Amino acid sequence: MMSHIQELVWKCRDEPDMDKKIELYNRIRKMLPHSRKLPSMVTDDYINSALDEI
Repeated sequence: MMSHIQELVWKCRDEPDMDKKIELYNRIRKMLPHSRKLPSMVTDDYINSALDEI
């Protein structure tokens, strides 16, 4: 059974809308004890590589 964070990670990866993807990524970040700061320019590649580290 997947944890809630894992489910959100997969949902975020599959989300085609960038605004929704950023929103999901921020929800995931808030659930983690330590997370990366968001750069001023967020790209799909940045979020995917950050999700790889989770």
